[in-house]
Amino acid sequence: MNLENWDAERYQELNTYFRIKIDHLLRTDPHLQEQLQLHNNLPLPELVAQLSEEDQARWEEFLVLDRLKLQADMWNHLNGTGPRYQPGLGFTSPEDTTW
Repeated sequence: MNLENWDAERYQELNTYFRIKIDHLLRTDPHLQEQLQLHNNLPLPELVAQLSEEDQARWEEFLVLDRLKLQADMWNHLNGTGPRYQPGLGFTSPEDTTW
């Protein structure tokens, strides 16, 4: 695995930031609330489009880190190490308290 750009602390920071940011958007933006009521879900790109340019750049950084995390989790799973995989939840470990 080539994880030279992996930064677990930054991944966690951005993950938490966007959980809070998206929750805030969904609670305060009337247009998004209306769309959510009409369709019962919202495409993630529509939410990201509501973010500032600075947050959209952060989102791109988060996606890069998220892809690296997924690759590492898959690699570890296939080699019998790392977090277990649960359908519908993904790769989880007892130490993961973010969900």
